[in-house]
Amino acid sequence: MMRRKNSSVVFLLLCVIVGAVMLSGCNEEQQSTQQGIKIEIKTGSDDGGVIALTDVLPAAFGTTNGGSDQPFMVGLLVSGGGDNLTSRGIYRFDISGYENKSFTFHVKCVEKHGNPGNLEVYVTNDTGSLDTNPSNMTDVSNVWNLVETGEKITTTLPVVGQWVEVEIPVSVVASKVTDKGYIVIMLKLEDETLDSNSDYYSFSTYEYLQGSAKPYLSIS
Repeated sequence: MMRRKNSSVVFLLLCVIVGAVMLSGCNEEQQSTQQGIKIEIKTGSDDGGVIALTDVLPAAFGTTNGGSDQPFMVGLLVSGGGDNLTSRGIYRFDISGYENKSFTFHVKCVEKHGNPGNLEVYVTNDTGSLDTNPSNMTDVSNVWNLVETGEKITTTLPVVGQWVEVEIPVSVVASKVTDKGYIVIMLKLEDETLDSNSDYYSFSTYEYLQGSAKPYLSIS
């Protein structure tokens, strides 16, 4: 049974049914704009998400993944092989040189399926780089459970076609930034216990639509 789950979820990832994010190897950009400094994602392994088999939660067994030009789905969905999945989005930014600043996080909601409800936005401890070529399922509890010790910034209701904009106070930045200058933003549904396998949002990624809706941080 577990072998079937492994193969079906790997098939899902390879077919990009669950969108991951970003093209691996993209350079981080810190751009000066009329609005000030804009910080974008550094590499494909810094942008993506964590996916777990719903039916075995709270044991978090699944994959972390990044490295695609598809939007990332956050919520409850089903794999190509019929496995129920729960996914959380991850955005990892290098803010070196700006660790004493507050930020606004910007990400575009590009799709809604079903009735996923409210979205929670957290700043967590570092996830580390995400796998850009996942081949096997494994224990992902070290990433999945970061929300338990994370700082919940807000609860919001995304609107398709509009940007989600979340202010991150300097106090949260100071408490979560790593020695190497990274902060991590995690997105999850407020209610992940919905009796459904088809309620999710899709959010923009670095390479989505040739980079026309890149997630980014701006200095508040």
